[in-house]
Amino acid sequence: MSELEMQKKQSLNKVNRLKDEAKKFESHITMLHTINEWKLGEKRDNCTVYTFLHETLHLELVFEKSNGNDAENESELKIANISFKHQLDDEKSQFHARLVHLLVSQYTAGETGWVKKYPTSKHVPQLLHDVSLVVSRCRLLGEELHRLKLWGSLRFDILDISCTGTEVHIVFSSLKAFSKFEVVFSVSLINHVCELQVQSFRNIIGCTTVQQIEEIVASFTPANNVLTKIVKNIHSNLLR
Repeated sequence: MSELEMQKKQSLNKVNRLKDEAKKFESHITMLHTINEWKLGEKRDNCTVYTFLHETLHLELVFEKSNGNDAENESELKIANISFKHQLDDEKSQFHARLVHLLVSQYTAGETGWVKKYPTSKHVPQLLHDVSLVVSRCRLLGEELHRLKLWGSLRFDILDISCTGTEVHIVFSSLKAFSKFEVVFSVSLINHVCELQVQSFRNIIGCTTVQQIEEIVASFTPANNVLTKIVKNIHSNLLR
C-alpha cells in the first residue's frame, strides 16, 4: 500500500511538473507574440497569411509557383503579391482601436512597391519586422488612449476623451483651477512615427490660451507615451 501511495505521489509530482512546464511554454509563446506583433495565420499552397492586432489586420503574401527544377528556387520563392486587409468591426470596436487601424492603414496605403522592396521569401523576416515596428508604435498610442480613458479623470482632470478619424478630442475640467477647455490633437504617421499637433482649441471656462497648449506640445518630440506626457504637463502647468 505504501508503495502504491509512493507511486501515486511520484505521478502527481510529475503531472505538476509537466503543468508548470506547459505554463512556462505558454508564457514564452505569449512573450514572443508580444515582441513579434505578428502571428502565423494560415499557410496554403502558394499563399501565407500573417495576422496583427489580435487578428484584425491580415498581411497576405502570394508566392509565384516554383517549377521545381532548381533546388535554390525551392528555398527562395519569389513573391508575386503583398496585400493588407483590415478586419476591424468599426461599429463594435473601441475608439482607440479604430485610431490604431487608421494610422496603420496610412502606412500600408502610403508605401509603394511592396513586392519590389521585399521580392522573395528571404525578405519576409524584414517585411514582418518593418510592419511590426509601425504596428507596435500605433498600438502603444492606442493603449495610451485606453489608459487615459480609464483613469485620466482621476489623475489629469480629463472630463472626456474621444476620437474622430485621426483626431483626438480631450476635454479638461478642474474646479480647483476654475478652468475648462477642449484640445483637439491631430495624429499623423510621419516617417513611421506617430506625431501629435494641436488641431484646434476651445476655451470654455478660465483664461487658458491655445498658445500655452502649443508651447507644451512643441516641447516634446515623438516618443513612447508622448500623449500621456503632454497631458501630464498640461495638468501640472494649467490645471493646478
